[in-house]
Amino acid sequence: MSNSLERYAEFLEDYAKYLLNNKPIIDIPLSPQELIDEASRIRAKLKVRSEKGKIVINLNEGETIYFIKFLGEVVFSFDKLYRPLKIEIEIKERIDESIFNESQKKCKSIKYDNGFIEVLLAKGDVEHWAHIEGEVVFSFDKLYRPLKIEIEIKDLMDNEKVLKSADLI
Repeated sequence: MSNSLERYAEFLEDYAKYLLNNKPIIDIPLSPQELIDEASRIRAKLKVRSEKGKIVINLNEGETIYFIKFLGEVVFSFDKLYRPLKIEIEIKERIDESIFNESQKKCKSIKYDNGFIEVLLAKGDVEHWAHIEGEVVFSFDKLYRPLKIEIEIKDLMDNEKVLKSADLI
């Protein structure tokens, strides 16, 4: 299914580019920018999945050289179709912040500020939220580019319905 969703996202982007210079040939009531945004939300859905009791977010391809592990409170934001838009993490213990400071320079979709991490996956209107507690593992390549986030859920905090709807538990 992920392969067909990726092809669909590519189609939306290609059609958006086509619309910039041509008249519509499909009755889709979206502007080129809205089509590109829709494609990014499809790709965000492909990046976030449930795997052996963990929520895994694949950000980039590469070889893991560095990782950091900590307890955190995680808030997921979803659109109306339960596609992930943003992940906010509050770090609940002392960590070496230098790795996140370096990572911010390499990846514009991750922001780190004084114990809070924000990961932007796609633009969109937030309709659903889920708040959990868990053990978070960030992995990075040799250039401190973030590769993956793994969250082992410790407490669902009554968010089972939203996480099930998003296929994350």
